[in-house]
Amino acid sequence: MEYDRVAQPSENFAASVSSSSGFSLLYTIFSIVVLSSLAAAIASLAPNTAMTNLTGESEKRAYYLALSGLNFWSKGKSGLYRLGEDAFSLDQSGPDAAGDYTVTSVGTVAAGTGRETNVRLTAKRPSAAIITFEADLASFTQPVLGRTENNANAVVVFGVDSPEAPASFTLADWTALWSANVYRYASGWIRLGGGIAQTSGAIWYEGNKGSCDSGRCAFGKGLRTYFQFVFSGYDTSLESTDYGDGFTFTVMTADNDPRYAAGGTADGLRGEYLGYAGPGPSGRGIVPPKMAVEVDVYPNCYDGDPMENNSRRDKSNANHVAAVYWGEPDTSYDDNVHGVGAGPANPTGGGDGYYEQASPAGPAWLEDGLEHAMRVEIIRETDDTQGVYTIRAWVDPAYPGMDDVSEDYTAEAPLVRHTVRLAAADHARLDTVCFGWTEATGGHGQSVAIHDFALAFRR
Repeated sequence: MEYDRVAQPSENFAASVSSSSGFSLLYTIFSIVVLSSLAAAIASLAPNTAMTNLTGESEKRAYYLALSGLNFWSKGKSGLYRLGEDAFSLDQSGPDAAGDYTVTSVGTVAAGTGRETNVRLTAKRPSAAIITFEADLASFTQPVLGRTENNANAVVVFGVDSPEAPASFTLADWTALWSANVYRYASGWIRLGGGIAQTSGAIWYEGNKGSCDSGRCAFGKGLRTYFQFVFSGYDTSLESTDYGDGFTFTVMTADNDPRYAAGGTADGLRGEYLGYAGPGPSGRGIVPPKMAVEVDVYPNCYDGDPMENNSRRDKSNANHVAAVYWGEPDTSYDDNVHGVGAGPANPTGGGDGYYEQASPAGPAWLEDGLEHAMRVEIIRETDDTQGVYTIRAWVDPAYPGMDDVSEDYTAEAPLVRHTVRLAAADHARLDTVCFGWTEATGGHGQSVAIHDFALAFRR
């Protein structure tokens, strides 16, 4: 059965089937298809008109037309859809704070005749959509020098199709780099660091998929993401100091402007800030409330002035992953110092929110030139007016479902699991968020490839 989409409901379109007997046959086929595909959905949709209240044949037909409209709906679909003399129309509003849309579907039998019958159904529908590099890489906007990065090659986006060379590359260098990796990262990739010392940068999603509008996304009940990464450096030093410094996957309040949001110092001399702490090239930094999972591969173990070198309070020299939030309100330089802050407090080394792995022989845990995978889940709940946030993170998960972002991953315990409570004001400011990555290097360069990315918001 083919639908004619009508842009304006008032327009008059010819019926696709002219004879009543032909229409009855086609309607029977249509009903079988609709009933078989929608039987499981009737209870979950919970429309506001009960089937038991509909006694006539026309009312039942109109009901199933309206129900088929709810099943047919996806974000952006609205207007009138005709089937012979019958039709359903769709209207939507939202998304609300949970990322859901209110969808109204009206089923109409024998439109424009004395037998016209209408049934209206209204339901909440999640805007579930998976954001991926394969489909959405172009929505990760190239950073702007002097705003979200201090070096033009700190963060570079490589699409599936080779675009024109960025201004910072010669055409020959760009073509060689793109060609060497296009088959390795078939759905596109983002490079962090570029092998350069003294860099700081960030990149954010700015697309319109699902509940996102220009990268500002309804946080709802949280999110799930999966991506793979590889540090090209092979670090065999005893203290893991041959390469710097690491990266974060960050979720920040949409009060931040993605065109400017980045940490670090103005000149990039603090790789340990990971592009997350500090005022950044623009002087604005990343304003709290925010949260991240850091992948930190350069040790900064001492407890000193957060504006000074080697002041992150890392537990040891080993590579580690950890949850971080923000520090004291009078500075942004301590936002990824372990053990600082109050409501929330960054977890300390050795706690549930911090995991490290030493490598007594061979390369460092994550700086081995091999592919690694990361899965992050953030569970967002409301307790009275406060927000309750649980961050769970895995590195190299190994069981089925590890890359499925449509469901929580329960096959193995996370390496990082940390729960905090946020004040009502901070919780409300996280109703809408932006997400992306930050990176930084100090005296030693790094090159990190991020690829095979997928993210979905929990509903």
